[in-house]
Amino acid sequence: MRKIIVPKPKNDSLLAQLGSLYKTFMSTKNKEDLEFDLSLLDWIYPLLILPLSAYINNTHSTYKINSSNRIKTYLETINFPNGIDSISSFQRKIQKHKSYIPISVLRREEGAKRERLESLFSEKVYEILGNISGAQNAVCYPIAELVTNIFEHSKKDVGFIFGQFYPTKNYLDICIVDYGRGFAGAYKEEKNLKLSDIEAISEAMKGNSVKPEKERGYGIWTSKKIICDVLNGGEFIMISGSAGLVSGNKKERLVSFPNFYWQGVIVAYRIPRPTGVLDITPFLE
Repeated sequence: MRKIIVPKPKNDSLLAQLGSLYKTFMSTKNKEDLEFDLSLLDWIYPLLILPLSAYINNTHSTYKINSSNRIKTYLETINFPNGIDSISSFQRKIQKHKSYIPISVLRREEGAKRERLESLFSEKVYEILGNISGAQNAVCYPIAELVTNIFEHSKKDVGFIFGQFYPTKNYLDICIVDYGRGFAGAYKEEKNLKLSDIEAISEAMKGNSVKPEKERGYGIWTSKKIICDVLNGGEFIMISGSAGLVSGNKKERLVSFPNFYWQGVIVAYRIPRPTGVLDITPFLE
């Protein structure tokens, strides 16, 4: 089993987290069993830690960390790497650790239970961000739509979601991950379209659904607009295969990741704590 030393992000920005994620999986083989060494990390970042959790759960990979490392207790608190798929366990966790949100495992076949767990996650996020008019819709809509889209494009029955609030900096990071077939794989299998990863991400952002019905789904695009425009100062990253979309600060670009491949979809975004009334209605379909 090959050992991978997970590099510490240069700072706490989403791009720095993305850089560490890229270096972690660069030149690894698809579904290769790995041992992730977390010893260099001194903090937990959703865009870095949740893909590791999903990868470990979908392979025979493991991780190690020094017992003296200060994040060891925090990893246990958030239930890394296995996560929580029980409503009662989630409720106990958030009662005991009021400022932490555990890694949550969403299972497709457990529809009502999954929706309740997703709802609890959203409610906790809303509680952390504060009672601002319109904030609940602005928080809950992207979570619901992005989770729905992951299950739509993925043939995997399991998805992962995790959030981390930074109280001194007044922003929240959320990450949603699956380890399925990715956008390009979905379009190839469902629509017989041979697209590059960048082309597939573009199609997904345009609302071109993989469903057989002639319908369009703007959930990802709308979610990105809410995150980046309504939640003023928000940032959004989406990765599938060897490509990604990076959006924020009124800029957006598609990027390629050489010698990197994620079998599925990773969505990560950062939202600042709202300070005024929020209205998402101009962006809804």
